[in-house]
Amino acid sequence: MSNDDKLNAVETWELMQCAKEKLGAKELQKIFQRGQTQINRYCSSPISEDHQRNPLDRIHILFSNLCEAGGEEIVRASINHFADIIGCRVAEQGEIVPDKDTVEEECLDDYPEKVAMDNMIAASEHPEKVRRQGEKTCREIMETVISYETHWGKLHNQS
Repeated sequence: MSNDDKLNAVETWELMQCAKEKLGAKELQKIFQRGQTQINRYCSSPISEDHQRNPLDRIHILFSNLCEAGGEEIVRASINHFADIIGCRVAEQGEIVPDKDTVEEECLDDYPEKVAMDNMIAASEHPEKVRRQGEKTCREIMETVISYETHWGKLHNQS
C-alpha cells in the first residue's frame, strides 16, 4: 500500500505535515517563503507551544468570513480553482430547496440565469466563468424541478 493510500490526516497541521513529508521541508520553504522553523510550526500539533496557524487554517478563515459576508460564489470559485488540479469540482451536499412560492415563479427564476450564461458565451467570457454560471443555472433549474415534483405530488395525492 502506498503512503497516499494510508493518509489519515484530518487536521490542517496533519495535512501540512504530510505535505512536508511528501515534498520536503526545503520545497515548502520555497513555496511559502518561510524558514525551516516556521514550516515546522505549521506542521506541529496545536498542543505544542511552538504551533502556529498554517496557511490552510488561514484559507479556512478567509473562506468562512467570505461566506458570512455573502461571498459563497467567491469561495466556490476558489475551491474549484484548487480542485481543478486533481480534475474535480465542488458539489453541494445540502438538499436543494426552492426559493419561490410557486412552480411558475421558479420557472421564471430560471430564465435570467440561462440568459446570463448565454450572454457570457456571446461575449467570449473565460470558460471557467461560463461553467460557474452554468452550475448556477443548473441549481436554479433543480429548484424548479423539486418545486414541480412537490406540486405534482399534491395534485396526485402522492406526498
